[in-house]
Amino acid sequence: MTIAKASSVDYDPTHETRCECGQLIAKVCGQGLELKCKRCKRIVVIPFSSIEGWGTAST
Repeated sequence: MTIAKASSVDYDPTHETRCECGQLIAKVCGQGLELKCKRCKRIVVIPFSSIEGWGTAST
C-alpha cells in the first residue's frame, strides 16, 4: 500500500485551518471561507461580505 503525500508546493498553511488530528476545518479561497460538510462531503463557500466584521481592524 502506497500513501501519496502532498508536496510542499501544494501545501499553504496560511490559507488552511486544521484540527490537531490533521482534519481540514476551513480554507480561505478567493470568494470567501470554504467549509466541507463531514456528512455529505459538499463544499460550502461563505462569502466574505456575509461575515460580520470581516476586514475591519480591531483595536
